[in-house]
Formats: sequence, structure tokens, C-alpha cells
Amino acid sequence: MTEAFGAIAARIEANPLGRLMYGQRELFHSNLIGWYFDQLPEAADATFRPLTVAGEDTGRWVDRERGHMDLVFHWPDQAPLVIENKVFSLPDRVQLDEYGGVAAKWSHPPALVLLSVSAPDFDPGAWRYLSYADLAARILDALPANASYEVETMRRYAAFVTDLHQLVSTVDVQSDEEPVWLPSSLLGAISSSQMRAALQKARAQRVARLLNDVLPDLDPPAKGDLSNATPLVEVLERTRVDGMDMLLGWQLQGDQFRRAAVLWGRGIDGRTPESRQRREEIGRARPEFFTFPAGLPQAHHGRKEFNHFAPSFVYKYVKAPGLTIAELRRAAASVHAEIRQLSESRSS
Repeated sequence: MTEAFGAIAARIEANPLGRLMYGQRELFHSNLIGWYFDQLPEAADATFRPLTVAGEDTGRWVDRERGHMDLVFHWPDQAPLVIENKVFSLPDRVQLDEYGGVAAKWSHPPALVLLSVSAPDFDPGAWRYLSYADLAARILDALPANASYEVETMRRYAAFVTDLHQLVSTVDVQSDEEPVWLPSSLLGAISSSQMRAALQKARAQRVARLLNDVLPDLDPPAKGDLSNATPLVEVLERTRVDGMDMLLGWQLQGDQFRRAAVLWGRGIDGRTPESRQRREEIGRARPEFFTFPAGLPQAHHGRKEFNHFAPSFVYKYVKAPGLTIAELRRAAASVHAEIRQLSESRSS
């Protein structure tokens, strides 16, 4: 995989459009696809008109960021076509439902297309999924045979998004035995820090999605992100213990596995020494908030008794380098069971 990944990354970096995308990501794609619609209307119509439905509008033009929707194509004799664009991030059910509800109230209701590397893992309803690989094939089929600047630009774009689709797909979780985080042997093939960060965040989101699949009753769901240039996945569950509302759970950031509590109220949250001391007192009284799952190191790694992210986050951590997906799944299930038992026993 490392060799193939490196070859794809090299082609993206050699493609000028790849370099242009680094700082803009989704906006870059929306702008270039909109440019294609304007500059090569016959080819663009062959690419996109089959995706819409019967209807009407008042002319042919493209909207960008209409009501936060990435692209809206208009034709006088067809329904408009909304395109919601996702490259590194995962499709969002709530966002799609919201956008679909808004668009349904337009005077000319549109067809809806989700353009994304990753297929939704939920029923998208009225949204039709279109992968970037499929978009590239549609563009190449529609382009004329000449070598004009506009046509050559779109040929290069089709080659670029084909490679990009393959590159981003490598961050999907393929096996329980693979490490949680992307190995440096893969990331080292990419010179752009922005691209590396985007792939690491994408990986964190996909790990979180897997955890939400295997633990569907998490509240709130697992979250994947990037913080301080380091990938992060966390589960912080709402619970109530002895009359106190709080969040309990864990984070994995890099090779640091944290057991954490988010505490507030009663002078607990804040940035003062007194509020910090109060959080630590609760931590001492509730050591069960900070126990580590079997299979992980058990001794807190920090130099202090507790670590803090003010104003409300208190944690202990251990080093867990090379943690696999299977090991993280077991740890997540173990902590989830502990939190449910703790909440029930303390509340009874």
C-alpha cells in the first residue's frame, strides 16, 4: 500500500491543480466545477443534466454558496441541481436533511446530489450519491476531442480527482488489525502539511464512524478531529452521577489515551486555582472515572496527579503507541459499559 500511496501522492503533487487545492479543499472543487459549467457549457450539460429531473427554471447559470449549498446549476427546461461537496469530511445526515428541507421550499424545487469521496453510511433520502471517481469518468466522457486550454484543464482535473479519490479512500478503516492512526510511512509521501493534516483528520472521522457503528447508543456520538496538528478521537458521554450532570469517557490523541471527565457547576468549572482544586477533589473521590481498560497500561503517565484543559476538562493518561482498531474498539466498549453501570448504580 505504501508504494501505491506514494505514487498517487506524487501524481497529485505534479498536477498543478493538486497544488492549488491544498489551501482550499472543498471550495477549490466548487469553484472549478462552476467554472466548467460556465466555460464548457455543452460538456458540462452532458455531465450534469442527466443527474437532474424534469422541471423548469428561469435560465442557465450557476449559483455558489446559495444558502450555504456549494453549487446550484440552473437550466431553463430542467429542475435546478444542487451539489453538496465533500472531499475529506464525511457526509452529514443532519446537514443534508437541513439543506434538503430548505431547497424543497424554493420556487423551482431542485434535484439533490451528494458529491463525495465517501458514500454515506445512512439512507440519504432524496440525495443521490456521486463519487469523485464517477464525476471524473462523466467529465472525460463529455469533453470534446480538442486541446483547448479549457478542455485540457478539465482533463487534468479529471485525472486529479481520480487520484484524489484513491488517496482519500486509503484512510478508510479496512481491518481491525491495522493501527488506529496513519503510519508515518504513508504520510511521509506527502510534502504538503495541509494535505497531511486533512488526511489525518479524515482518518479520525472514519475511526469515530466505526465506533458509532459498533456502539450506536453513545450520547453524544464518537467524534473525530484534529487538534494541535495531532489526530483525535473521543467519546465523552452525558451522564448524571450523584445529582451531578457531567461528561465521562476517553480520548485518544496521537499515542496518548486519556480517561476524562468534563465537570461544571457548583464552582467547579473555571480557570482559577480554586476551581481546578475542586475538580481534582472530585477526581480523588471518584477514581472510577479514570480507570484504564484492560489491555492498556494502568499507571498514569503524567507528572502531576491530574491534567487539565480549563475550564472543565480533567484527565489522566497513559501512552498507547501503535494501538490497533481492535484494541480501541475493546477499550471503547469497556469504558462505555463502565459509564452505564456507574450512572445506573449512582443514580439508584
